[in-house]
Amino acid sequence: MKYIFLTLFTLALAQKSLWAQDAHFSQFAAAPLEINPAMSGIFNGKFKANLNYRSQWGSIIGSDAFKTAAASYDIQVGQEEGDYFSFNVNLLRDEAGAAKVSLTKGNVGVAYHKKMWDGQFGRTPQYLVVGAQAGFGQYALNSGNLWFSSQFNSSTTSVDYSAPTNEPWVTNAAPHFNFNVGALWYSILGENFSIYAGGAMQHINQPNVSFYDDNSKLDRKITGLLGGQIPITREISLLPGIMAMSQGPSFQSVFGGHIRYSNRDWWEIALRAGVFARVANKLDKGIQNDAIIFSTTFDVERMSFGVSYDMNVSSLQRSTNRRGAFEVSMSYRHPNASKRHAIECPKF
Repeated sequence: MKYIFLTLFTLALAQKSLWAQDAHFSQFAAAPLEINPAMSGIFNGKFKANLNYRSQWGSIIGSDAFKTAAASYDIQVGQEEGDYFSFNVNLLRDEAGAAKVSLTKGNVGVAYHKKMWDGQFGRTPQYLVVGAQAGFGQYALNSGNLWFSSQFNSSTTSVDYSAPTNEPWVTNAAPHFNFNVGALWYSILGENFSIYAGGAMQHINQPNVSFYDDNSKLDRKITGLLGGQIPITREISLLPGIMAMSQGPSFQSVFGGHIRYSNRDWWEIALRAGVFARVANKLDKGIQNDAIIFSTTFDVERMSFGVSYDMNVSSLQRSTNRRGAFEVSMSYRHPNASKRHAIECPKF
């Protein structure tokens, strides 16, 4: 399997272009700024910090596993006035395969939160959020673990890594500028009862991410999001959700739900557990099952800890023995100084 990934990557380089596609997290709600800049500032508190880490195919290709790490921070400003702004920054590092093909990027963003209905006179509270991000990214690779036919010594039947590759290596693509926009609508229907829907377009400017001088544009990515919270009892609620992403020829969707239990105490402790499915297009085979995702999150007042595992159910399952990706997330939410400034918001 390791050499399959290497071969595919080498063929891509032979064409002097890189077919780039964004990294993704199965716990998409735990990395909100990676999917929609309008998801900034939607929490009950002053500021919030998130950490995410994902490792895929580690059980198959060991240290050459596909690894993704992300961090974000966003803060609310002026929430005591009703409508408010939020500002954010998010960073991501993605690394794949023996050639360590990587993307390092950072964005800064702003979102405006408009209270459309305030819940008076029998009207359901509704909110509209619009957001934008801008930042820079750079692709890179490490050729030290790769070898080519010119380095093969037939007399010793071994690879001479000191021999020239005769390949025009470029280890770093030029930094590229990126611009994203998004919108999110949500409504608070009651206690533990809400609905939300949103969409985003990323890489609007379609930056050139080629390792060479030719123009290899990063495709625009369109993301849609729909979900909510449905109360079952005072302590138990259902959180269904679906996310769909389309980028160039690639498409994938993650859908499913969590069951959430809360002790409903002043020191709130809550546990979520759920199952999601991911489907994706597979070259010329159309939309197919890709993974079953088992996910759980533990909330303790200001902190949240999430763990998930992707069980591979695609056509690779015979090679992977159904092993896929392991993912962890952590977030910290700092409360407002006054409860009068509490924000009505859904749980994602």
